[in-house]
Amino acid sequence: MYVIIVGCSETGYHLTKALIAGGHEVEVIERNPDRYNLLTEELGSVTWLGDGTDEVTLRNAGVARADVVVALTGVDATNLVVCQMTKHIFQVPRTMALIKDPKNEPIFTLVGVDVVVNSIHLALEALEEGVPGRPLIHLMNLRVPGMELVSVSVPEDANIVGKRLGEVELPPNSFISLVVKKSGAELPDSRSLVEPEDELVAVTSIADEQILYDILTGV
Repeated sequence: MYVIIVGCSETGYHLTKALIAGGHEVEVIERNPDRYNLLTEELGSVTWLGDGTDEVTLRNAGVARADVVVALTGVDATNLVVCQMTKHIFQVPRTMALIKDPKNEPIFTLVGVDVVVNSIHLALEALEEGVPGRPLIHLMNLRVPGMELVSVSVPEDANIVGKRLGEVELPPNSFISLVVKKSGAELPDSRSLVEPEDELVAVTSIADEQILYDILTGV
């Protein structure tokens, strides 16, 4: 998978490292020269100095063949422009944006941004993550009514530890979209082996959330 990240703050930095560790091809566009220099030292030649809303910069970064564009600039309006340009001019199949103001979420959804992540929701979920006995985190609601993206931490003594994902019977309309291991993120398939402390990112219905949680964490 080829991913372009526009705006590489701390969030973008860690996302880039996780994707590279998972074997994905990543290009980062950063307009701040000082930040660009630091990122180049850390990440190497995957970083471009430029404006992610500039068509030439996007072309140079290879947006025409990108599978996903992730907008993380810290400015909601800029992230909206990045997603609109890459979706409608370059026909990028999937766009994602991080927003700061929750009131802007309907606008992003209306214009066709595929995944909208609310930073306030993330902060709340990070606090929730620290509550003992609650290893399920709500990441976001999806555009399809009643569907959501969640992350589940697999306990060491869970029944699914040591099984292949293809052997785990999930609720209808639920599937694992990403596996985050200690070594990095990877796209799952039916042969992926579940290990203790894996973070399983799943799409599920709100109605089946508890069932999914019980399957992935039950002993």
